[in-house]
Amino acid sequence: MAGLSLKAKNIAPLSVLVVIQLVAIAMVNRHTFDTSLLDILKDTGGAMLVISVLAGWLSHLMPADLKNALVFLRWRNVLPGHRFIQLAEKDTRIDIDLFKTRVVDYESLKSDNKSQNSYWYREFYRPVTNQDEVATTHKSYLLYRDAAAVSLISAVILVLTKLLVDIQMAQIGFDSVWVFGIAIIGFIVAARNAGQRMVTTAIAVSLTTIVTE
Repeated sequence: MAGLSLKAKNIAPLSVLVVIQLVAIAMVNRHTFDTSLLDILKDTGGAMLVISVLAGWLSHLMPADLKNALVFLRWRNVLPGHRFIQLAEKDTRIDIDLFKTRVVDYESLKSDNKSQNSYWYREFYRPVTNQDEVATTHKSYLLYRDAAAVSLISAVILVLTKLLVDIQMAQIGFDSVWVFGIAIIGFIVAARNAGQRMVTTAIAVSLTTIVTE
């Protein structure tokens, strides 16, 4: 039986991140901290189940390419794999001399960001994709990337709902958008760091595996 995908494993922690934002929004609008709001985190069914389903659904509304662009703030050659040589040169875990022997046409590829990602994926990531160190960083990247996307979509939904049905949303102010804004920035930074770490970790593990075999 096939194991759960990394995205599927992220549903629970993604739901927790969503709940934390909802609690923060409640605090902003009530101007007080009610610890009872955190009780939802103890709920394995009911509201928490609904939030898990919604979080999973929202995370699939935005295409992966757009989510990657959101994290790295680029439209072309978005992924850190497109710059794996530059990232590897800054990582002290990587033996650069050994690394250069593994990369054909090193200097030429270094200036070709478009080709770097496919080369990194084929030569470094794919052979070690199931290694714990690589899988963990990949899982973290997907979690924070999806969290940023879900927060952005939620912020847009909140603003549109306030504009269209303000009477029913009277108890929720536009100040709540700041909660999502801060969360989005935090998730983007975390996702970017995790994504870059995933790229260099795959290289480090791949080189170490070759040496020890």
